[in-house]
Amino acid sequence: MSLHRPVFLSLVVFLAWSAGAQSQAPAKTRTTAKAQRAMVVAPGSEKWGDVPAAALVGTPSVEMGGTLRLAVIQGDPTKPGRTYTLRLSCTDGLKIAPHWHPTTENVTVVKGEAAVGMGSKWDDAALQKVPLGGFFSAGPQMRHFAQCKGDTILQVHGVGPFVVNFVSPDNSAPPKKEK
Repeated sequence: MSLHRPVFLSLVVFLAWSAGAQSQAPAKTRTTAKAQRAMVVAPGSEKWGDVPAAALVGTPSVEMGGTLRLAVIQGDPTKPGRTYTLRLSCTDGLKIAPHWHPTTENVTVVKGEAAVGMGSKWDDAALQKVPLGGFFSAGPQMRHFAQCKGDTILQVHGVGPFVVNFVSPDNSAPPKKEK
């Protein structure tokens, strides 16, 4: 019995220590106060402005025919690798000429209605209706175009940078990737 007693006591101490270690709170991680806050944006509280010239590359192949405004909701769309959410407000009939983005563009119609088409040249027959609450996505370098139906707000989210590269009629092929 005396030989088993030290083993038994060691086992009891180990089990007590093990149980205590499992019930301790996890170590606190350092986070900034900004990262801990939830973000709520009330409808109508957006700060609208012009689309920055730096976000537009090239010349549109069709006339816009309306007004386009932008509001950054979250993040910084100019920073590569950073998430962003922005809203585009457009007047009825506005055309967004064929273009492409270096990263995936995800779009939800939050007011009004839109139509989107795929391709390097404007084609009314290729436009597909995207109703209120509808969603569309265009992968990197995918040529596409859009039109707003009624006063429309589109919510766009993705990973930066958000750049609109307009497709010129003589340059409709995707750029070649560097080796």
